[in-house]
Parts: sequence; structure tokens; C-alpha cells
Amino acid sequence: MSEHSSGDRPQDTDPVALVFPGQGSQAPGMGRLVHEHSPRARHAFEEASDVTGIDLVKVCFESDVDDLAETTYTQPAVLTTSVAMIEAMREKLSETGKRLRPRLFGGHSLGLFSAAVASEALTFRDALLVVVERARLMSSFNATRPVGMASIIGLDSDAVAQICEDATRSTLDRVDVANHNLDTQTVISGDVTALERAMERARELQGRVIRLKVKVSSHTPLHEEQAQEFALRIDEIPLADPLEPIISNISSRALRTAEDLRGEFRAQLRSPVYWADNVREMARQGVDTFVEAGPGHVLARMVKRVQESLTAVSLDDATEPPIPISALPQDLSARGSS
Repeated sequence: MSEHSSGDRPQDTDPVALVFPGQGSQAPGMGRLVHEHSPRARHAFEEASDVTGIDLVKVCFESDVDDLAETTYTQPAVLTTSVAMIEAMREKLSETGKRLRPRLFGGHSLGLFSAAVASEALTFRDALLVVVERARLMSSFNATRPVGMASIIGLDSDAVAQICEDATRSTLDRVDVANHNLDTQTVISGDVTALERAMERARELQGRVIRLKVKVSSHTPLHEEQAQEFALRIDEIPLADPLEPIISNISSRALRTAEDLRGEFRAQLRSPVYWADNVREMARQGVDTFVEAGPGHVLARMVKRVQESLTAVSLDDATEPPIPISALPQDLSARGSS
């Protein structure tokens, strides 16, 4: 284990978790403000464009909602925006003589790759390369099999799991629970025919149903074959122990070593995300403030719904200089002083 990797040194860290959103958080114009205000953020966009061969400034700033929903663009764009925000945050904190020492890192699905970069377990370049491959695998599946995802609000996860079981007709016509975001907010994923049956049943049970603007399925047994192929790619990339632990989407345990993280990534495409449990575990480990770095503020809002007493902010909500650290709570900056 790295000499820096230490979930056993809470006295050296702030009671803060840095968390990163995944696919579905994208929005036209994302990252524009940090790009304008931070040289380090601009460098992140430039590096990402060079590594991927995609003009990510154009994708993020000029694409419409439909273009951004294309997985091959969405995943590297969300990763890049998240990393750019962390770079900008660190730059602006340094300029004011402060620093932030998070106790834990977390991420929702794709966001775990951003967490790995922020915790120095994975280089930005390698993260981009593996995320491009991840996006390719997911898109190739969708190209031959119509799939989708939907959010079910107002029904508990057991009820939604039963809905999915009832809506599934066969291995080629199935829908499963993909994300346990809140106790009464669950995302389902699968073949369009089964997905639509499940959506209709959820409405009959007075659930609110939102079809997600993504052109993929994820986190279900549908992706066993893609998960196996992706695991081979994960085995090739260099990983280091994170500076501080990353919370597993699958088990909510602390991932402290490179091999812990490798195992998480190998299973990710076929395994559900237990975000509410992730938040509760981070709070159990003494985190009282969550800082979301990436487009939008969906994770910050969900954190507050999991446990109202927690503080949760999004760097993307910063509108006044210094951007993005004007979004941080004042006492957080004081605790993070060098």
C-alpha cells in the first residue's frame, strides 16, 4: 500500500468526501465557467482532446442535448468536466493559501473513474483511454439491441425489483434494477420492450417514471459479455493505491489499494450501484460534507435526501469568483487551511 493511502489517518484529513457524477449528468455548456476562469481547467480540456482525438471543448460547449446523449461523447466529456473542476478547485484554493484534504472519494458509476484520477490512483490520460473503451463497448451493445434506462420515484426498491421480474419475459427481453439511488428512487435498465412494460406497471402503482436521456443500458446482467471484455482492458491499465479510500459502488466498502479498485472496475458494467448505501457509509466514517465535482448537482441533492443533516454542495453551482470555490461552504475553506 502507498505510504499516502490511509483510511486510518482521519486526523490528517477533513471530514469531507469528494464525489463525482456519472452519465446522465451531462448538459450543454458544461465546464464552460471553469474553462474560462482556470488555466488548469483549460489544460485538462486540451489534454483530453489530444488523448481522445475528440474536440471536447466543442462537445461540451456547443453540443445540444441529443448530441451529448451519444455515449461515445458523453463519457469522456463528463470525465473531462469533472477533472477540470477538481483542477480548478485546487488551483483556486492554492491561490488563497488553502487546501482541501478529503477523507474519502466517491463516484456514481462513470464517476468512479473521476474519483480514481482525483485520488491519484489513475492518471488522467489512462482514465480517458479506458473510458473511451468503456463507451465503445456500451455503444456497440446498444447498436444491436435496443435498450434504455428509466428512473422510478416513489416506490421502494423491493417493489421495483418485483416490477422488473414481472416485466422480464426472457434473457433477450429483460429489465433489471441498475441504481439504488435513494430508498424511493431506483433506476431500471434493460431491453426497451421490457423497460416499457416496467414503466407502465410502475405508473399503475403510482410511481413517478422518468425515461432517462441516455442511449445505453448499464449495471445489469445484460452486460456480462461487455464486462468480461472490459475487465481485460482494466487488467492492462496501471493503477496505484488511492491517496485516500474510494467507496465502492457495489459493496460500499472502502477501496484502499490498486487491486481493490481494479476488482471494482472489472465488475462495474454488470453490477448495480448502491448510491444511498455509499452515502450512509461515508457518513458513518465521519464525513459531514460532500463536494460534488462535475456537471450538475444531482449527487449533492441526493446526498441531502439520504441524510438531511449532511452538507452537500456542487462546484458547478459556483457563479461568483473565485470559480469554482465560491460554491464551497465558508467553514470548509477554513478547515482546509494550509
